[in-house]
Amino acid sequence: MPEKNFEYKEGESGIFGRIKRPLIDIEVEDYNGKWLKLKNVLVDTGADISILPRDLGEMIVGDITQGKIIEIKGIVPYARLIVYVHNIKYRISDFTFVTPTAIADSNDVIPILGRTKGIDLFNAFFERGRNLSLQWE
Repeated sequence: MPEKNFEYKEGESGIFGRIKRPLIDIEVEDYNGKWLKLKNVLVDTGADISILPRDLGEMIVGDITQGKIIEIKGIVPYARLIVYVHNIKYRISDFTFVTPTAIADSNDVIPILGRTKGIDLFNAFFERGRNLSLQWE
C-alpha cells in the first residue's frame, strides 16, 4: 500500500505558544491543467469540507463565484463565512483525487484538507503530535 509521511510543522498559537500541527504540502490542478504546490495545508479530521482562501482559489479556478454559493459556520473567523464550492483535483505523490472544496470569499482562512472525499480516502495515522502518515490503495 503506497504511503506518504509528513512531519508536523512548528508554529505559533495565541493560546499554547509554540505548537506542532499536521501541515502538509499537496499539489492542486489549476484551470489551465497546471499542477501547483500548496504549502502548509492543515489536515483537519474535524472539518467536513476542504477549504481554501480566496487568493489561492482564484489562482486555481479563476472566477470563484462560478461555484455553488453556501454559508458555513463553525470554526471560521466570522459567525458565517460565504464560500463557493468547486470540485478540485489534488495530488499526493502519485495519488490524485477530486474533492469538493469551499473557496472562501475571504483571505482570513487557512488552507484545510477536510474529511469528506479528502482525508477519508486515506488510512491516516497521527503519531503523537509528531508525524502524519497517509496510505492509499
